[in-house]
Amino acid sequence: MSAAVRGRGLLVAVGFPTAALIVLAVWLGLHGATVATTLPAAVVLVALAALAAQVTMVVSPRMHVSPAGFVVAAALIGGPLVGACAGAATEVLQTGSVSRKRFAWGGADALEGFGVGLVGQQVALRGGDGALALAAVGLLAGLVLNALNVVVVCLDRPAVSWPEIARSWRSHLLDWALPWPLLAAFLFSYGSAPAVSLALASGLLLVLWLGNRLRLRLEHDLPEERLRARLDALTSAPNRYALEEALTAEHARIMRGGRPAALCFLDLDLFRNVNNTYGYAAGDQLLVNVYRRLRERLRASDGIFRWGGEEFVVLAPDQADLAEFAERLRRIVSEEPFAIGGRALTATCSVGAALLDESRAPESSLQVASRLVRVAKERRNATEVETPTLRAISPAGPAAPTLEAR
Repeated sequence: MSAAVRGRGLLVAVGFPTAALIVLAVWLGLHGATVATTLPAAVVLVALAALAAQVTMVVSPRMHVSPAGFVVAAALIGGPLVGACAGAATEVLQTGSVSRKRFAWGGADALEGFGVGLVGQQVALRGGDGALALAAVGLLAGLVLNALNVVVVCLDRPAVSWPEIARSWRSHLLDWALPWPLLAAFLFSYGSAPAVSLALASGLLLVLWLGNRLRLRLEHDLPEERLRARLDALTSAPNRYALEEALTAEHARIMRGGRPAALCFLDLDLFRNVNNTYGYAAGDQLLVNVYRRLRERLRASDGIFRWGGEEFVVLAPDQADLAEFAERLRRIVSEEPFAIGGRALTATCSVGAALLDESRAPESSLQVASRLVRVAKERRNATEVETPTLRAISPAGPAAPTLEAR
């Protein structure tokens, strides 16, 4: 087989299932379709193995493990044939992966289950029927066979990173070590009350499966909920929480050598008159339209945030010309009317602008901009920009030469 074909993993995709079928065919030819337990118990054990493959337990934020004990339990109780069926069943419900991968790992897991069943059978023949010892031997055999399968996959797919495999050794060990106490208890109880043991194991696994489904659903919804928590409900503009994160990220970029950014407070003039004259719905629509217009006419890299009330904050990276940018913001809002409730409504705004650079914390620049916008509102439809003189006398910033040097 060519290196190109091997690099795509076709060897393991075909090799593992083929090897599993050959092994099972030989076993059936020599021993027939005999199992070491009752047929209903074997069916339940295979079904539990398939369901267990759908459960992922979170040990730590970077470590997730899957319970491998049910395949081992099926192999130790039912023998090699049941173990192979249980191993293959682990891929039956894995609908999230491609067919080639499912076939490959289904064959690999079948070989693991068969091997564990064979080892367990030999241990039982030699009188090693203690539950603790049998569980330990079964899990150890499964770990070794799983490691061999991983090595084969890595050899067949050069793109697989060996360092990543090495870093994941803890997860592999936990996959096979965590089930040991429960597996030993299950094997011990199964010897005296098989039906009760299967019922308890089924109930426990069902609870784990339902909990896993709930966790996955929460993980799926969490990014959306986090996004909602950072968006203003009215305008869909990023809110103060998003502004805080953006200021931190932008300041870090500037500290790494990036150019300064413009930080502007924008406050709509006489906004209360809009609410009193046309109603609060018109005021809400005006806020939505102001955000949309700003978003359409500014750069994609410029952040526009709803501060609260009729105030917005604009964070513009690589924008050191405060006066020109502040005037541009004022014109965007003031020079064209807004269509509100079928009427053209002209609105004006006042803008306070400060520089965000490496010489002070982002909160200080934000305080300066908020103070300057209050000065601008005294004149209405005006801009007030931080100057070297203002900065020199401001307690929020250092002396003027830092700014003048830019």
